[in-house]
Amino acid sequence: MSPRRPPRILGLGGSMRPDSTSQLLLRRAITVLEGDGCPTALLDLRELDLPFCNGDKREPWPSRPDVKLLREEVRAADGVILAGPEYHGTIGGALKNALDLLDFEHVEGKVFGAICALGGRSNSNALNHLRLVVRWYRAWMVPEQVAVPQARTAMPGGVPADPELGARVDELARSVARAAALLRAGSD
Repeated sequence: MSPRRPPRILGLGGSMRPDSTSQLLLRRAITVLEGDGCPTALLDLRELDLPFCNGDKREPWPSRPDVKLLREEVRAADGVILAGPEYHGTIGGALKNALDLLDFEHVEGKVFGAICALGGRSNSNALNHLRLVVRWYRAWMVPEQVAVPQARTAMPGGVPADPELGARVDELARSVARAAALLRAGSD
């Protein structure tokens, strides 16, 4: 019997803010998984040219190769970690738009995790909305999630001020990888 390959995990960063807390924590999660031997990829939505979704998810967007890249990266992943801000009580628009450009063929059956940065007090609104989107796509969200209240002060110098925050991000990343490996093994 050949050893199973580790799951491929994609980080999808949906913040437009330079030095964003959610992007820093997403990079940490990806680095942890790389250290664990998982193949990873990271898509930073600030670096992609994505159109606003027009409701036709099968649209090939030939003039926008980054739509194809987004779809191929999500399709190739066994698990996806979503990270972004919460704005006005919900998912930031860039991340929601990227998710709207996908369809079942890219997402269904995959494992997801989520990290949200909040400017104010802690809550789970954006995380709950991400859970709804993932469930709508017939995919799985791990039970762990990371909400970062007062995000602008949570990462002085790019390092979590509270070591527990770093530990929670590490556990979220590993939970996505474990669940993706188990789900893939069950379908093999």
